[in-house]
Amino acid sequence: MTLSEEKRSLRAALVLPAGLALLHMPSGLPAPLYPLYQSTMGIDSTTVSLLFAAYVAGVMIGLMLMPLIAGYRSVLVWTCGLSIVADVLFLVAHTEWELYGGHLLQGIVLGVFTGVVPVVLAQFELSGSSKLVGRATTSANAIGLAAGPAWSGLLLEIAPWQGRLVWVIQIIVTLAVMPFMRTGGGGGEKARRKGEEAQPVRLRAVLAGMFGDLASRGAILAGFGAFVAGGLMSALGTLVIHRVVGVQNSLVEGTVVSMCFVLSAVFGALRIRRSDVSVTGQGLAWLFLGSLALGVTSVFTHLSVIVLATVLLGIGQGLGLQGATQIIAVHQPEATRGAAVSFFFILCYFGTTAASLGIGAVIPHTGLGPAFSYFSVANAALCLAGLMLCVLAGRRMRAAAVRGERTEAAPTS
Repeated sequence: MTLSEEKRSLRAALVLPAGLALLHMPSGLPAPLYPLYQSTMGIDSTTVSLLFAAYVAGVMIGLMLMPLIAGYRSVLVWTCGLSIVADVLFLVAHTEWELYGGHLLQGIVLGVFTGVVPVVLAQFELSGSSKLVGRATTSANAIGLAAGPAWSGLLLEIAPWQGRLVWVIQIIVTLAVMPFMRTGGGGGEKARRKGEEAQPVRLRAVLAGMFGDLASRGAILAGFGAFVAGGLMSALGTLVIHRVVGVQNSLVEGTVVSMCFVLSAVFGALRIRRSDVSVTGQGLAWLFLGSLALGVTSVFTHLSVIVLATVLLGIGQGLGLQGATQIIAVHQPEATRGAAVSFFFILCYFGTTAASLGIGAVIPHTGLGPAFSYFSVANAALCLAGLMLCVLAGRRMRAAAVRGERTEAAPTS
């Protein structure tokens, strides 16, 4: 690799994760605005959860489209354009239907970016910095989630044109980064692999590998539980703080929700010198405690309780997703590794979908606070099951290592 090529690769390695973080912000920008939408448009808590479900559906559509479009140089440029269309829908929204359209389109944008950016970065030869780039890419999603609610809540409190200015700024910044989102690969996958016969990836083989051992099952529960917790906080965290806890300050509401994803970004970027199973187990333990704390929010209606839950969940998300993603990738053959990671994230987003749709169905019967608590406690039970799987997997790995050492130490005749 020449010096100029290396500079271009390093520049892309910085710009693309930054673009991913920027395009993830709209997933959290509406969170502090939901109370405003409730008062101006008349939407209820059930509609808010369904809006988030529309966003998650868009993410899954984007993830499924990603393998078909990842090889085209302008895919991220056009995706930025789609994000701007969604921002305009939020800007001019007067009914819930514009909100549904904006959430769905922003979900598709995030799904495409989440899938394409790691694929593009994996092609760069960054001579030893690839692990750093991987951690930066992993943290970009959490950084975008963290910045969105805090930024939106701040503007809602101190700036004019409430609920609109944040989308104007987002449109301007997205327009500014669009020219830098052109990727290095040209002509699509066929051009890149000209003359080579594509080998189909068998879904059954990929899923069998993902569910084939205790560590992988624990990793899937870690990812599922982390996304359920994130979905609950993103979809209804500000409403719970506003209506159940009784703190009616948009900046505080957005900051508390953002704190979860800030900690997730920090702990997800840490390079921990322990086994992947151990890191995943630690994440599950923190997620278990955080989900329990979130579950008692409707009983102990104090801001300190939900702040504590947010801190625990943020740490758990960062550690759990870092270890779980590594387990899923390492336990797959190289030919199916990308597909396995994609399926893993699709399963994770099923967790977010289940949380947003499920709680939306329960709220009319129980109310916001009890429904939020029930789903949080159920998520705690899932995390506990995943933790037990990781503990058993760790014991089996240590026992296998001991047997291997004894075999090597045994005298040969």
